[in-house]
Amino acid sequence: MSLQKIGFIGLGLIGGSIAKKLHALHPELTMIATAHHAETVAEAYKEHLIINNTPCELKDFADCDYIFLCTPTKKNIEYLQQLKDVISPDCIITDVGSVKTEIHREVIRLGLEANFIGGHPMAGSEKTGLSNASETLLENAYYIITPTTKSPSPAVEELTGLVRSLG
Repeated sequence: MSLQKIGFIGLGLIGGSIAKKLHALHPELTMIATAHHAETVAEAYKEHLIINNTPCELKDFADCDYIFLCTPTKKNIEYLQQLKDVISPDCIITDVGSVKTEIHREVIRLGLEANFIGGHPMAGSEKTGLSNASETLLENAYYIITPTTKSPSPAVEELTGLVRSLG
């Protein structure tokens, strides 16, 4: 795998479960995160999931290969707007939201079509938060990928392989 650094914006049930599974499969990956609660980031650091023990600033995501947006849809859109001038040209941003129309509309408006591949893992629980995240949450779950018309084919293939490995 050519990936070296993955960023997470949000480490709740879904983001945390993805991070835990990726860490189990690829402990050599560098992962960073920010979250609404500093305690969540500290907990992920204590679990050795991420390298930062306090929430990252968005500028820290500049050299990520992939960024997973794992917050509510409206917040994901706000983060897209803020990340536009931060990310490298090769960075792929993906989300885990169930609603795709709004975020794809914003991706087009921002000119980020070549940097975005939408995603939606069909998994969840009545429980929330990193403390309830599990590296097995996505096992046998569908993970829908929704690339844009300008998403690079190699990136789509790489992300598809990555999410297949989660389940």
